[in-house]
Amino acid sequence: DLCYQYKFHTASLGADHLIHTPTYRLKTMKKTTSPLLVLSCFLILFPFITKPFLAVVKPVLDTDGEPLQWFTNYYVSPHIWGPTGGGLRLGTHRNKSCPLYVTQENSKDERGFPVKFSPVSSKLPFVTTSTNVNIQTIAQTDCVDSRVWRLIKEYTGVWFLGNDGIASPGIDGIVSMFKIERAEKIVAYNLVFCPGLVPTICNTLGLYSDHEEEGKRYLALSDKIQPFTVVFQKASSTSSNHIQSVA
Repeated sequence: DLCYQYKFHTASLGADHLIHTPTYRLKTMKKTTSPLLVLSCFLILFPFITKPFLAVVKPVLDTDGEPLQWFTNYYVSPHIWGPTGGGLRLGTHRNKSCPLYVTQENSKDERGFPVKFSPVSSKLPFVTTSTNVNIQTIAQTDCVDSRVWRLIKEYTGVWFLGNDGIASPGIDGIVSMFKIERAEKIVAYNLVFCPGLVPTICNTLGLYSDHEEEGKRYLALSDKIQPFTVVFQKASSTSSNHIQSVA
């Protein structure tokens, strides 16, 4: 098995514009490699459409036109409100009590649960596009999980977003690294899974409808679903919600 080691060269292009250029070398994995490292190497061969890792970094703006701040609560809502549902929240998956998953509110009138963004390595005072972030849902639950988003494999070709990840810039946090990218032609954004250790593996998150749960919608990663375009609305810093675990 082969796994990538990496390093980055960062060149400044002004006050808030950066270009990251990755370079790689191959290294043979040792027999003592952890299961998570094996997973990271599998992700290198992830059969999704990829994007070149060369981007201009700009501030991510909320619905008031202000840059998103680190460790501040925001609601993640669909760009266009309608009968398909509201904001993102936590929910159970079928008969599983924990971990909880990122789902969409059924009602267009519900904003869901707020989230906060934390930097993986950025030194800028606000959230920017094309920069790795950790995302954590702000909620009180009966699960002991961290509520940091991470990918969880559920079906062939479909990865759901669970809430038991690790906010770490290292190999342990590889499945908890995301980016926010500006959508084309509109003032809205896409959430993208793009682990910093393998930066050419990037794909946009969408909504997966589970027909065995009467169409319950999960935030997920798959080449079979359309991107979920969102906006960010600032929430109260004390916002919280409580979810009862399923026995």
